[in-house]
Amino acid sequence: MKDSRALSVVTIGGKGSSLSSASVFAVANGLAQVRVDSSALDKLSQNKPSCSEKFQISFAKWLTREEVRAYLVVLLNKLLLSSTGIRPLIPNLISQALNSGVALDSEIPSFDAIDVCKEELVVLEKSSATLDGICAILDHQSLALSTVADAVAALSCEALRAKKTAFDLIDSGDGFTAKDEVGVASDMKVLHANSSFVDKVEVESVSEIPKVHGKFREIVRLVHGNTRVVLNSTVQVGEAGVGKAMATTVSPLALALWCLAESSWCRGKLNIDSITNDSVKTSLLEMFIDKCPTLESLKDNYRLVLDAIMGKEYVKLLHEVNALLVKVREVIAWEAMGAWISLERVDPSKKPETNEGNAYVEKKSEKKKKGLGKGTAVVMQLIKEQIQSNLGDVVDGQELTEKHAAEFCKLLDPKAPQFDSLLKKVKDIVESNESRRLPKLPKGLKE
Repeated sequence: MKDSRALSVVTIGGKGSSLSSASVFAVANGLAQVRVDSSALDKLSQNKPSCSEKFQISFAKWLTREEVRAYLVVLLNKLLLSSTGIRPLIPNLISQALNSGVALDSEIPSFDAIDVCKEELVVLEKSSATLDGICAILDHQSLALSTVADAVAALSCEALRAKKTAFDLIDSGDGFTAKDEVGVASDMKVLHANSSFVDKVEVESVSEIPKVHGKFREIVRLVHGNTRVVLNSTVQVGEAGVGKAMATTVSPLALALWCLAESSWCRGKLNIDSITNDSVKTSLLEMFIDKCPTLESLKDNYRLVLDAIMGKEYVKLLHEVNALLVKVREVIAWEAMGAWISLERVDPSKKPETNEGNAYVEKKSEKKKKGLGKGTAVVMQLIKEQIQSNLGDVVDGQELTEKHAAEFCKLLDPKAPQFDSLLKKVKDIVESNESRRLPKLPKGLKE
């Protein structure tokens, strides 16, 4: 599906402006161009330093295109923040390289060696722009994943008819409550409001949602707070411990991602097992085993994170956490696909049937669909509209399964245009039901 969104513009260097993770992500993935504020360039034009050094901007070969571009965005901001002794030349070179390589199939930018002054060399050599750039990518994607993962888990609860006792949490107000666990549980109750499917079967991977998703939400918030600071800090000469500090911030995110993926993988497998049509179940299970990242492969990714920490390879560390996050997102996409297909085939009054030759095409009388929670029903409908609009004329069962898998992975990719509508819809559902977060006071306590 071609991205129909118009390119936005991220202005860097303006008075009182700050760089956000969302802006870094947009430029890094060709969703936005950069523009250096004219007042910042005018200020730099006044600098006339002597240049006695040679420097070439370069990157590790194993960095992805997204990571390299994120580094360049942050480096551009660091140069403009430093200002003293910095000429317009290097900021202009970086912005031109970023804007000329917007297309997703464009090559990683390359630079020739240039003459630089002492102040420019300090920023180019001493800044933590690579670490900060990749951290911004992790921050933006983790924030989005946290919201979407909750919605997908809510669909799995419906598909598995899982008991919801684990979501009966309230904030005691005494300071001894895990607020993020309560927040996740409250969101689940909002999504499941009026559901006739949930609260029937005890499922461990559902019962652990408040703790696993709550801890992920907590760590993501900490990463976000740290990223806001490092993106907009100036380069300090003699500053030490930057890599270790970043590792201390990001390494818990890697563990939280692994736990999130393991829980999601288990629910994804159970979702497929819950499909009543044997041909659909068999086809989807075979593809799940073949295409979905396995728990062992996720362990391998996590081991690479640990190896990077022990080897004090901090840029490598963030690169590996980013790679792990991409795999975790794939797992959650498979969980979503299994839950959606299982729920799409539900009819409380009769056994599901399918038309010959197409396991997914249902008769009008079998269409869903009562019984889902108010929130999950909206999410289901949105997914249906997004997925089916891109299926085209595919009718073969195996081909259709493969097409579904590809569309679900795209749906959960923050770079895809349809992701924005899914994320916004989930946020709207939860935020429009704030009153449900407040438990009713027992009789006798009301004034």
